[in-house]
Amino acid sequence: MTQKTAFVTGASGFIGVNLVDQLGRAGWHVTAMHRASSNLAYLSRFPAERVIGDITDAASLDTVMPDGLDAVFHVAGNVSFDAAGDAAQNDDNIIGTRNMVATAIKKNARRFIHTSSGASWGLQDNIEINEESASNVDSIAINYFRTKKRAEEEALKGLELGLDVVVVNPANVVGPFDGVIWGPFIQAVAKGELATVGTGGAAFCHVEEVARAHIAAFDKGTRGGKYLLAGAQASFAEVGRTVAELVGGTAPIASSERDPGMSPEMFNLMSLNQVIDCSKAVRELGFKPVSLKDMYADLATWMRAEGLLGPA
Repeated sequence: MTQKTAFVTGASGFIGVNLVDQLGRAGWHVTAMHRASSNLAYLSRFPAERVIGDITDAASLDTVMPDGLDAVFHVAGNVSFDAAGDAAQNDDNIIGTRNMVATAIKKNARRFIHTSSGASWGLQDNIEINEESASNVDSIAINYFRTKKRAEEEALKGLELGLDVVVVNPANVVGPFDGVIWGPFIQAVAKGELATVGTGGAAFCHVEEVARAHIAAFDKGTRGGKYLLAGAQASFAEVGRTVAELVGGTAPIASSERDPGMSPEMFNLMSLNQVIDCSKAVRELGFKPVSLKDMYADLATWMRAEGLLGPA
């Protein structure tokens, strides 16, 4: 049987590293792209052909993307919530995706799996969303949400040009190799440095299941389809209590007053209650929801093994 071939952008990042790992376990040959400045401490642990490129540099993509790939997994993205970086975020998320689509078409890739986000639907409070729900990204101030929606639209434009595109939309992703979002949250709780969280809640999914859903999207996804990935619904106070039970420290309490260590943008998000229906992904991709405690336990276990958290 011929070995399947994949090209992964953002391969050194949180979801990217987990995807490279899962592709390797499934027997794929992986070309893993990263920027010259990327930290390869985690990516280097997995069997992949590493190449240097930049999604905002079309010429670099043309150089490093092989011809005739089975799948292009476009995972790279700019997740900044700092308005000072909006111009760079537009380039990374929108122009970068446009470049990726054009290069994938030029290189005759069989299928393009685009990593979007539940953020494409904007800020919905206590309204369950599914793939058919309307987005309100144009009415909110956070650039990240708008650029994720625009990037998704750029990916889907490839359909008209003959590219087979499938979109996956993870909610809050939790699990091993996260040193940016929930890893620091766990450290803050363990040290008793986070007194409060917002009064809202969100949907959560395990990064390993998100990675497997990417591969399933290649195998089973509908052309032009979108797939929300979630499964565990919890308040942020419940997340704090769960983490404190796992690692010690003091659980933050829900409050309408912003903790000094939390940005206004993040506090705003934590004041709303995001609700996501992921039944389409469960039904069509075999996506498996994971309990909140299990996904945070897996992250805490990984952090201890990496020396990022004290012993249990």
